[in-house]
Amino acid sequence: MKSTPSARQVAVSLLAGRDYSRQQIKLKLEAKAFTAEEIETVLNACEQSGYIDDKRFAQSLLRSHIYKGHGPIRIKQAMKMKGLCSEVITETLELSDCDWFELAKEKAEKKYANKPIVDYKEKAKRIRFLMGQGFDYEQAGYALG
Repeated sequence: MKSTPSARQVAVSLLAGRDYSRQQIKLKLEAKAFTAEEIETVLNACEQSGYIDDKRFAQSLLRSHIYKGHGPIRIKQAMKMKGLCSEVITETLELSDCDWFELAKEKAEKKYANKPIVDYKEKAKRIRFLMGQGFDYEQAGYALG
């Protein structure tokens, strides 16, 4: 006969595998039908123990996306989707030492291997690509300039 795991056991076993935001763990516990009070208690305990740290999670997410060559807009969107609050997102991006203009340039060079831009249509296509990767117009312009 198996006993059902407690909310704390579920949370800790999830966090043993990888980092999650507080919001993600909350959603996973809600899906397992734990009560709101149980969930809050477990989340607070996990935060105090250092198992959940949204700032650490945001840093990890930032590094991962920079490695993939994503710009700040796309990273901000990904962080929101992971349930991070806007203060943590803003702080993480502001404290980042990433040069977004150079990252956009590297992304463009990797994608287009220094092929010359033949016409306006081609330049527009490249700008759209970079903007889709999360760079703003100014960063995309610099990357192609």
